[in-house]
Amino acid sequence: LLTPIVEACGLSPSKDIGDDDCPSSVNGWKFVGFDTDVNAPALAEFRHRKYCMELRQHGESHRGNLATSCNTPSLTSLAYITVGTGVGVGLILNSLPVHGLLHPEGGHVAIRPLENDSFRGYSWGTEKSPYKGVGTVEGMTSSVALTERLAMLMEQENDSVSGVCGSSDEDGDEGNKTRENITTITAQTREILSTLPDTHVLWTHAANAIANLCVSLLLLNSVQSIVLGGGVMKRTVLFDMVREKVHELLNGYLDTVEELSSVEKLKGVIVGGSWSGNDHDGLGSGLAGAFALALDAYEKEKTDENNAIPLKMEQDYRPTPESDEENVKTSSEDRRIWDSERKWFSSGFWIGVVFTLGVSSLVSSMFGRATRR
Repeated sequence: LLTPIVEACGLSPSKDIGDDDCPSSVNGWKFVGFDTDVNAPALAEFRHRKYCMELRQHGESHRGNLATSCNTPSLTSLAYITVGTGVGVGLILNSLPVHGLLHPEGGHVAIRPLENDSFRGYSWGTEKSPYKGVGTVEGMTSSVALTERLAMLMEQENDSVSGVCGSSDEDGDEGNKTRENITTITAQTREILSTLPDTHVLWTHAANAIANLCVSLLLLNSVQSIVLGGGVMKRTVLFDMVREKVHELLNGYLDTVEELSSVEKLKGVIVGGSWSGNDHDGLGSGLAGAFALALDAYEKEKTDENNAIPLKMEQDYRPTPESDEENVKTSSEDRRIWDSERKWFSSGFWIGVVFTLGVSSLVSSMFGRATRR
């Protein structure tokens, strides 16, 4: 599956080119890194934040705040959640991306919907999605799910239908046209979400689903940081809504953990991407993750080259006239050292035997006297 990708990137030599004509950097798989579209940004976010944390600790220790620098735990875990057309989760545990039977599929875990919620989940999940997309994170908060929920709300509220799709009257043709407009407000017209105000009920349902996922990650993996990204999270009001809902769902259970003890403290745990916004020219965590994978592959190849032990062929051991004299000197020195070590070992061995026998005789003699008495 991956070989065509490598070849398409020009990283595999053609059959008619000899090895001598091909630099090692483009020979086969070298310098190529692969991972999922969520594990890669998770890796980039983890390393960036760990580096920043170590810089802060280093600064505190230099300023004399040793207590602050020593009590700050090192970053070893992080979750990256992207909320867009779908919902994906990348996991870093013990400083490494998680790979098991498959990559993490946290977007498909079940959640608890809000009370009296009549929306069951998006239509995309009916075939192969876990739980058939009913009551899952992706089924409730992906842009597809949010758009389908909006269409359902428009059917239920005449005012919303009139405001967005035009007024419907008793005329049958007009009524059908209105229903067709509502139906098209699904996966194909997700841009309509950007026109909704921050106070729209849609965002409450989205925040609830994301918060449920965050709580699951905190309880199951005890991650130190949760980074939220993706197109839906451009609605920045969601960050505070998610934090508030997380604190509510935890219900004080993890208040002994300082970082989770309040909504304000959660601002340091549930955060946005390091490369989001206009300050980074649209770099994004995804592209930064691709760079991280490429850097890993490059450094691994360089490490392998530096640590490689060349195989010595039979001819490498054949003495040359120039080396004969040196070989004789080395052989004589090695034999002298061996003879010396052997003598010391023999002497030590016999001294130990004599000492052991003497102690045994003394103990036996003392034991015999005590018995006669």
